[in-house]
Amino acid sequence: MAKVLITGAAGFIGYHLSSKLAQDDNNEIYILDSLSRGRADDELKKLISRSNVRFFNIDLTDLEATKQIWQYYDEVYHLAAIIGVKHCVNNPARVLDVNLKSTMNLIRLLKENKCRKIVFASTSETYASGFELGIVKVPTDETVPLSIADVKNPRFSYAVSKIAGEQMIIFNADKNYNYTIIRYHNIFGPRMGYAHVVSEILKRIYQKENPFRIYGYDQTRSFCFVQDGVEQTIACMRNTSTNGEIVHIGNNQEEILIGELVKKLFKLVGYEAKTENISAPLGSVKRRCPDISKIKKLTGVSPKVSLDEALRKTIDWYRPRIKQGDVWE
Repeated sequence: MAKVLITGAAGFIGYHLSSKLAQDDNNEIYILDSLSRGRADDELKKLISRSNVRFFNIDLTDLEATKQIWQYYDEVYHLAAIIGVKHCVNNPARVLDVNLKSTMNLIRLLKENKCRKIVFASTSETYASGFELGIVKVPTDETVPLSIADVKNPRFSYAVSKIAGEQMIIFNADKNYNYTIIRYHNIFGPRMGYAHVVSEILKRIYQKENPFRIYGYDQTRSFCFVQDGVEQTIACMRNTSTNGEIVHIGNNQEEILIGELVKKLFKLVGYEAKTENISAPLGSVKRRCPDISKIKKLTGVSPKVSLDEALRKTIDWYRPRIKQGDVWE
């Protein structure tokens, strides 16, 4: 039996991770979320109705409130964070405040009541400046130096919070906990909102946009279905070989041009429209594809879901919700 805490569990990856872990009745699942961005939808309600799941509607930045539910946990998955380009650009100070304070409070509590291991969710955005400066190779491995090209650019506030978070986890570990830092690379799938490129494109398809604008049409991405991302995340927690390591979570098998992704989605949905190629927003990375050889070596886990299959599953989930006008960020 394992006592498992997942922060940010009402969000995209957090929900899928919690659902997967809750399938094992031997796990006691404690999920924490302020619901400031996550959704208390029917799927979350079904999850927290399970006998082995407890939900706490608590803001991790509130140390005193979080102390009230704190206890010993075998495993802690720390996914809670403000994410998204819109939030970074509109309120970078809040992104930094929430993300850093949440991690700081979590570490403080872990020192008072130790856990066996924590997995800290970081991001491929930590490499964004490196791409801009020309020091990041693709496929990208975990040894690439992290940097910030312009400290005055609000877009980098999320990356800064994650770089600092990584160091906070590392330098406070000592005898308090084991840890693995994971950097997610373009995870997608059902229930991810509309801030992701795949779901944003689907929304505009169902809105019958024509001509259809393709932003960053000449950029490439290597997408990873959330099911695979969750399995890799759990493998990093459960394998002692990943202790003290930084590990990429993603799929490097089907890197694709954004323009080609749009064509693929058109075909899968059965939509036709004229297209208009538009340059990507300033600061957007030209190419992104992770080297995942490290996680394969340490855990033996590899992505299993093809891009086409993942897109079909995502379309099946979004189609009725978009048509019903059930739109959220």
